[in-house]
Amino acid sequence: MKFFYVRHGQTDWNLARKMQGGQTERPLNETGIQQAEETRKILEGKEFDIVIVSPMKRAIQTAEIILDNRNVPIITEERLRERKLGELEGNPVTEQCEEEIWDCKLNKSYKNGESVLEFEKRVLEFIEEAKEKYKDKTVLIVAHGGVAKVFKKYLYGVPKNNNLNQYGMKNCEIIEAKI
Repeated sequence: MKFFYVRHGQTDWNLARKMQGGQTERPLNETGIQQAEETRKILEGKEFDIVIVSPMKRAIQTAEIILDNRNVPIITEERLRERKLGELEGNPVTEQCEEEIWDCKLNKSYKNGESVLEFEKRVLEFIEEAKEKYKDKTVLIVAHGGVAKVFKKYLYGVPKNNNLNQYGMKNCEIIEAKI
């Protein structure tokens, strides 16, 4: 399977550096819309057999802007939902918190949230299934920064410090790979 992975465009919570997990719905802001439009231009000549997107508004909105008038099937996939951070959602992002929540050895979870290993298991199940199901296809995947961390671990291996935080991704950044 060849895939293009795109993180959704910016939201007001990204801009304000608030924890935005899988239980928080926020639409793209003006910058996020512009980022998605720029991504559409970058991917203009690329052909996709299918588009698989997180069911969250910010990811769907990004995918719709990127696809514009293309006639490509879109599938929403629950396993691509951002990590559920429970009680942390809406709190300010701090460097210490980012390091802590993505530390695979600590594997910390928060009330009503997922641990990093629970989250990783969910995303890896999707990757393994998609790899077989779409093995001869080119797929556009639009999801989140946390999901991207798991994709990058899958592609590049376990970080030396066992912390996925080093695998960050900017809004509307693109990864292109074959698996």
